Amino acid sequence: MKLLPTCREVRERLTDYSEGSLSLRERASMRMHLLLCAACNAFYRGLRAVPGVARFLLGAEPPPPPPEAAKALEAALRRMGDHRH
Repeated sequence: MKLLPTCREVRERLTDYSEGSLSLRERASMRMHLLLCAACNAFYRGLRAVPGVARFLLGAEPPPPPPEAAKALEAALRRMGDHRH
């Protein structure tokens, strides 16, 4: 993996990143990309929310999302839409 992975590479490895199964170098480069790329960061936060959503759907009360999560997700989706044109 290069010093900073592409957005596609990050999305492909987010599960590994979440599970802690990447090398120290890979984790560091993924973390740096997530700090610099709002779209990938929002995607990652959405991925991390999946277990809470599943608990909610199964009847358990999920923890509330951070207040800035909705705004960050909306902004990331707008940016992703802008890249398609």
